[in-house]
Amino acid sequence: MEEYDNDELSPSIDSATFATLFRQHYSHLCTVSFRVVGDKDIAKDIVQDFFLHCWNKRTALPVVRNFGSYAFRSVRNASLNYLRQSGSVSFELTDAVDVAVPQEEEAPPREELHRRLWEIIDQLPEQRRIIFLLSNRDGLKYTEIASKLNISVNTVKTHIRLAYQVLRKECIWLIRWLLLFFLMN
Repeated sequence: MEEYDNDELSPSIDSATFATLFRQHYSHLCTVSFRVVGDKDIAKDIVQDFFLHCWNKRTALPVVRNFGSYAFRSVRNASLNYLRQSGSVSFELTDAVDVAVPQEEEAPPREELHRRLWEIIDQLPEQRRIIFLLSNRDGLKYTEIASKLNISVNTVKTHIRLAYQVLRKECIWLIRWLLLFFLMN
């Protein structure tokens, strides 16, 4: 199989290059979808729909620099949407979470979740907290944050990565609860 060096989707992509992207990513994306939906034919349909959408909307889509990551995320989300719309959630997924299903009265109120999340964010070192909030709350791009704070983009990336590490570690209970909440709905 030929390898396409430039893993990019742009409005000017030609059909031969697009076909190469298809051949490069199709089987992996089918596997990704199958792991979510559990049906080979449905997984193939989801992946084919994704590629068809990309081809039909290629002039309207922004330039995608890393097609593999974009495709993975899109196919996974489309597969999850399929499960949600079909109402056929596999409860075997809850075994992977390895936590008890919270009862209605056990579910922490939204205010409590927000309060706890803000406590964790407030515990971040000052510059890391500022960078994290500029990115996630204010929606600034890494380059905009770097320019505003007069630091390098790599410093911004490092602070964001470290902030997410802390949040993942401190909020694993919240992530598990939210995952179960969405699986149950």
